[in-house]
Amino acid sequence: MIIYDTISAAHMTIIVGLLLLAIEIWILGLSTIVLLALGVSAIIIGAIASLWIPMSVPVLIGLSGIGAGLLTALLWRPLKKIQQASPPQQNIVSDFVGLTFVLDSDLSMKTPSVVHYSGIRWQLKLAHEEASLTLKKGTSITVIAVDVGTFIVQASPEYP
Repeated sequence: MIIYDTISAAHMTIIVGLLLLAIEIWILGLSTIVLLALGVSAIIIGAIASLWIPMSVPVLIGLSGIGAGLLTALLWRPLKKIQQASPPQQNIVSDFVGLTFVLDSDLSMKTPSVVHYSGIRWQLKLAHEEASLTLKKGTSITVIAVDVGTFIVQASPEYP
């Protein structure tokens, strides 16, 4: 049992802030901004109350909420930008890189093609450098990167 007479309201606010941060980081994996902002705000307000200005419990709770709102407003865009996924990197280290095929059908960004290799139906996608090209049926292509079920290809060097 905790004896509340020995812990000041400021210290209790810091403890609650740390608990909120622990929940946000370890359980939710930094997926919400609410607990993050409230935890940081509670720690800051608790530290201020502990070191400089003594405050009552309702004031501590109110200032923690206001601080969380301000932190949310300030950090919303930067944290949103961090969460936006960058395009996945292409896997250029694979046994499949370097394979050459002859196209069975035309291949462009608008008209995808497939190839059956090693018992799997692989979708063929043009490399970004060749996005404007249309490779005709019978063209020799080389795999330059691999993604799940997808070969990223370019025209073989002997292609004009």
